[in-house]
Amino acid sequence: MANFIDVQNITYAGKELQEILSRDLFSLPLRDAGVTYMDGVKGKVKIYTGEIGDVWQEYSCPFTPQGAASLAESYIEPVAIKSNLENCYDTFWNTFLVDQTSISLNGGIPQTFADWFFGKYRQKMAKEYQEIFWQGDTAWTGTAKAYLAVTDGVEKKLAQATGATHITGAAVTVDNVLSQVEAVIMAGINAAAAGEYVTDNFKVLMNYQDYQLLKMALGKLCCGNSTTDRFSNYAKEGDKIYVLGYEVVATLISKNTIIFGDTRNLVLGFDTFDSHLEWKLIDMRETTGDNMFRIIALSNIAVGVVFPEGFVVSKP
Repeated sequence: MANFIDVQNITYAGKELQEILSRDLFSLPLRDAGVTYMDGVKGKVKIYTGEIGDVWQEYSCPFTPQGAASLAESYIEPVAIKSNLENCYDTFWNTFLVDQTSISLNGGIPQTFADWFFGKYRQKMAKEYQEIFWQGDTAWTGTAKAYLAVTDGVEKKLAQATGATHITGAAVTVDNVLSQVEAVIMAGINAAAAGEYVTDNFKVLMNYQDYQLLKMALGKLCCGNSTTDRFSNYAKEGDKIYVLGYEVVATLISKNTIIFGDTRNLVLGFDTFDSHLEWKLIDMRETTGDNMFRIIALSNIAVGVVFPEGFVVSKP
């Protein structure tokens, strides 16, 4: 077998890190959900969206301007985030050795511990990054996910927005999930009709676990005494689910929360070109003699919501 016991310090920086950050960010489900990405956000930035008012009028010979295009504006401001971790090699030694032994016995090239660990660590970083985007709350007081306090996420921003529509839902179950999703969609359609804007690009956002309950509920409709008329309100195309013609997307928003709106008006800001960003794994045996390693990672995130009038939020 190859010698993969070697443990090395590893550093990602410069162009190498920019590529890693870009790949990770653009592979997040946020992109599939239709969230707008803004790169190069180094400070507070104004973001816009707009609606076009009435354009037709009765003909007259002179030019008589009438109607206007209205702009909705919001601000997005990044916050720096970091990951500092110290752990003992012994915690991961068995899993690392098993994985690499399997690779080596099958003729593959095993990884150093640093490469192996960063691969797993980046997966966890990506998950928490998404949770901050959706659930972030600077007033967060929980002990389990203290990182949510770094900035206000989409849920907090919509809760504070005066224009968003808020309806009272219930804890999502297999029996009530369809009616709750329908209620959110109908509230959004009614709000759109009153505001005279279209819902063509709207999507329904749900927590992953609630999304699974929706799939179970739809599975029950296809059997027993269900009717074609009842099932015609729903569709499944590959891995995608549609309710009343609108795509339902699984996200890392809070459980029992349903959001309906144009996801292009949700903005993720970041800066893959900021020169101070650097990820490091430091072998402490070379400095303190302890059988420990440290992880240092710096990044940033900014969350924006434009045109909150186009969103409906359901919470218990």
